[in-house]
Amino acid sequence: MMLVATYVLVHGGKENGAQWAKLRPLLEEKGHTVFTPSSSDPEFCTLDDHISEACRLLEDNDLKDIILVGHSYASFIIIGVADRMPERIKHMVFIDTSLPADGESLEDQFTKVGIAFDDFGVPKFKPFLTPLHYDEMKLRKMPKTYVRCTRSEFSMISKPVYEKVVPNAERDNWDYFEIDSDHKCMVSHPVETAEILLREQ
Repeated sequence: MMLVATYVLVHGGKENGAQWAKLRPLLEEKGHTVFTPSSSDPEFCTLDDHISEACRLLEDNDLKDIILVGHSYASFIIIGVADRMPERIKHMVFIDTSLPADGESLEDQFTKVGIAFDDFGVPKFKPFLTPLHYDEMKLRKMPKTYVRCTRSEFSMISKPVYEKVVPNAERDNWDYFEIDSDHKCMVSHPVETAEILLREQ
């Protein structure tokens, strides 16, 4: 008997829920429930707003045992959600993201590798400048998957993550996969991305 899973797919900072349009039906055709919410425009909100919106989605739909997926900047959102609602999360999936330490912002992630937002045209919106505070040990205990896009234009940002994840995978409860794609693998390689997500049900 096939297990039916619930996926919540959270898009990157300058995108919206349509980012998952090619991927979503590949999960739904297997019988799974999929939510692809669009976060508020980062120009007019805060990081806390984004985290709270995702938490309300879980509460309003009484979602439990979810596979929570975040792409790019959404690592900040899904970590914030998992910190507030760990009992609702079955598995977390980080797709070509940075992985902030407690008290770090997205801008900090760029700065650590010597890259400025301006180099990639990333606007200095408040959510991208705000430090994320969370319990790192709580996150370490959760089952997690990291997906590296090997041809990502943000490879310098993700490099410190997979270099840390791979050697500490067993200790920190990580699975690790690579896709030969650009930063938006769910658009350019939806089948390969779906195959990884389906492994975590």
